[in-house]
Amino acid sequence: MKRFLFAMLVVVMLAAACSGESDDNADDGGSDLGTSETGSDTDTGGTDTGTPDTGADTADTGADGTDPSEESFDFTVADDPRGEPFTSFQADFARDDPFSSLDEFCVPHAPAADPQATDPGITEETIEIHHIRQQLENLTEIGFGVDVGDTKLMFEVFVDVINTQCGGIRGRVLDLGFSEYDPLNPDIEQARIATCIEATEDRDSVVVLNSSGFQGAALLCIAEEHDTAIITTQGLPLDFYERGAARLFSVQEGLEEAMVIVAQTAIDNGSLDGATVAVIGADTPGQPEAVADLVGTLTDGGVDVAVDQTLGCGGQTTCAEGLQAAVSSMAEAGVDAVFAPLNILSLPGLISEMSAQGFQPGDVTFFNGNANSQDGDLVSSKVAAFGGEAAAALYDGANIISASGTGAFNFDEVEPQFNAMCGQTYAENGGVPYDYFDLDENTPGGMVASVCAQVRATARALWRAGENPSRADVYDALAGLGPIDINQGRPGSFTPGDQTAPDVAQTMTWTSPCQIPDGAFDENDTCIVSNLDWFEAYQE
Repeated sequence: MKRFLFAMLVVVMLAAACSGESDDNADDGGSDLGTSETGSDTDTGGTDTGTPDTGADTADTGADGTDPSEESFDFTVADDPRGEPFTSFQADFARDDPFSSLDEFCVPHAPAADPQATDPGITEETIEIHHIRQQLENLTEIGFGVDVGDTKLMFEVFVDVINTQCGGIRGRVLDLGFSEYDPLNPDIEQARIATCIEATEDRDSVVVLNSSGFQGAALLCIAEEHDTAIITTQGLPLDFYERGAARLFSVQEGLEEAMVIVAQTAIDNGSLDGATVAVIGADTPGQPEAVADLVGTLTDGGVDVAVDQTLGCGGQTTCAEGLQAAVSSMAEAGVDAVFAPLNILSLPGLISEMSAQGFQPGDVTFFNGNANSQDGDLVSSKVAAFGGEAAAALYDGANIISASGTGAFNFDEVEPQFNAMCGQTYAENGGVPYDYFDLDENTPGGMVASVCAQVRATARALWRAGENPSRADVYDALAGLGPIDINQGRPGSFTPGDQTAPDVAQTMTWTSPCQIPDGAFDENDTCIVSNLDWFEAYQE
């Protein structure tokens, strides 16, 4: 069971890792590999040199004798060829700080006139931040390794560029700390808590960053118990954001958001007109409440929810208690549409049981999204890998609706400007150059953009917080950043009361066999095909 539990974690981060987005649903969380997922091994975990001692002379890198308050930054943006809503997002993005250009990662700027120590983690010369890394490479032994590149080196490179080439943040250099943990640790919760203690109590970090998956009580250890901001790639239950008190941020949609947008989009586009619907959830902590929001959205939209069943998990990862009865109820009710936000092991079980009880391809239409990472190739491919040909045939054509950009690179005419800038910065400063349009390189390249996005958002918040900011000033600035750049240049923002970045979603189609030439995720010949119909979503 331990191995199954961690297989779930993989999903969380892997998907998140690869594109930098993911969500924590207690058993496997999930994530948006965002671009594509490879199937190879993982993060190499470079040597921990810490944040390089740059010896940067801020007077040379940005201090030009001007009053910082008189500095102005006005970076232009090329038209996004993808059209709306990308064009409107760029037009509304006030790129007026040293960390907003899409041509350069950052630019030199004047230091604070009279730097002073303010709060723990903020001295006259330094600001403490911290990177927590999950050792994704250890997951290869259970079949879930994915090559996301060297995330440790990625954070080091982008922080070093800020310190050595751009004068730090108003003259203060970023002191980057580092912790990591083994996802196969039998006491995983305590392993994650230990990284929280190191980042907060041991180092007084002002902001904690994670791009490889981080979930559970350790998140609240950072945001709630230690009043410290964390930016992660995992979409979390609404309760986590509320308890985090504007300290918990994600570049992925929240769990409830992920489920509701699937239901509302299906209603709005007419996919459920006249349909008889089944909703199959699980009793994993945090998920029944989110599934209730999904059911509420359907019923409020006039949809006939004939079956609303929660499968029991017995405290384990595979949720199958009540499975046969649930499928029998679906058959008796004549269900022809199924919402099944289950985890990587439980969804194949449901579909296999449906096939065993006589459901044939074409009898039902499935709907899924980011919950439990079902919007990424890594997780969704397991319908075929674990369920077999019959399950794959039944699930073929499933509607996937989320903020994920899975598979979009197959259709992009040019590399998104943000990804190109981040990739060039990384390659020019000791990192690996990745080809956005190469299936095997797209995922680690997406991770570069994800890390780039987190470091830039942090830098923008620190700069906007003022010359001598308190920790509270930094967190207010982070919550009020407004538009932010995320992987693939997808529109996103942090606003008061909404700490989840994505502002758009798209519909996708799960196909078996894969309908993209040479685009199959693995030997099971499945893939998610992007429909490129981006629309505004998730905004309150």
